[in-house]
Amino acid sequence: MRSILLVLALMCSLALSVRAQYYDVLSVSLNTQLTNGIKIKTNIPFQNSVAMPTIMIEGFDYNKGAGGPVDLKLTWYVLSDKFYSAFVSAGGALNPPVTLANENGKISIFLNYKAYYLRFHIGAFAKGLPKDSAVYYTNWTVVDSALIPEATVVTSVPYKNAFAGTVYMIDSVATNGPKLGINTTSPRASLDVATTITDTITSVLGRLPDGNSAGDGTFLGVKAYKANTYNIPMFGLINKYGGYTNCGIIFNRGQITGGYLTFLTNNGTEKMRLDSGGNLLIGVKTAGSYKLAVAGTIGAKKLTITQSGWADYVFNPDYKLPTLAEIETHIKENHKLPEIPSEKEISEKGLDIAEMQKLQMQKIEELTLYLIEEHKANVKLQQEVAELKKKLENK
Repeated sequence: MRSILLVLALMCSLALSVRAQYYDVLSVSLNTQLTNGIKIKTNIPFQNSVAMPTIMIEGFDYNKGAGGPVDLKLTWYVLSDKFYSAFVSAGGALNPPVTLANENGKISIFLNYKAYYLRFHIGAFAKGLPKDSAVYYTNWTVVDSALIPEATVVTSVPYKNAFAGTVYMIDSVATNGPKLGINTTSPRASLDVATTITDTITSVLGRLPDGNSAGDGTFLGVKAYKANTYNIPMFGLINKYGGYTNCGIIFNRGQITGGYLTFLTNNGTEKMRLDSGGNLLIGVKTAGSYKLAVAGTIGAKKLTITQSGWADYVFNPDYKLPTLAEIETHIKENHKLPEIPSEKEISEKGLDIAEMQKLQMQKIEELTLYLIEEHKANVKLQQEVAELKKKLENK
């Protein structure tokens, strides 16, 4: 009988010791809008190597209909008078900023969240440290208050959630290591939004590698489904995953400044670029002095050019109209009209359409003045011939 009682006593003692590592700390029901935030004043001393707790905060955040379940898990360890391994993970709908601090020798937990009708329960798990005591997890209080000004070792706690394997969300979103995929369980880039069409997988978004500090950046494009081993060095994604790139956009970050956009079509060939100076390049990679550089023919139904200055000065009374003899001499010597650029100049420097229109209008206006003078001379000659004819008939 004594043996049985001893065994039962040991079992009860064992059960109590195992149960003692879990603490039902406190239940909180807030029925008003908080002013400062939620401060949980613990009874855990701020001492080195005393406690290594896991704090569970679970409940319901009403938040005027926009809240949801509360599921926060907080860990820390005090070593060298600092908070080590301080992390918080969230499994519910609430993830407020969390701060740890030493207030008058005890650890306080501050949630920077002005709750409205918040209900939650605080539990704790602590085991393994000889100095850890059950008394540390009793007599906690929750107040609507900020940390006191005298608080020390104030430490912001980062959120940390880790999920192994493939994580499914709404049956269409998955992660694979550091990659996020939508409509695909095998994302190929930092963000892969895949829509399967005949022989294609569309929309890949990812960062190019750091092989070229002046050219790497983010790639957004459409990639063909055909299996091949084409190697296009400027596209890090193509090297890694293989396959053609039908079209895409690369956001080249440049170095400190100087980022630019490139637009790809067909087999991944760059067709257009918006450079760091805001210049648009089509078929070329350097703009020179042009805001729009095009290697090819431009087709348009209408073209409007804003030009300051026009050739109306030709009709000013003080304008010196060159004589036809002067023009003839200039043509014989230069094989072109005065002020009009030569074939060589246009070949080397290009043609300024607006300036050429002005020069052509100047020549048209000068030609009009020559015609007017010629007309006047003809009229005068006709009058002289008529008068001479009249005189001859009267003799």
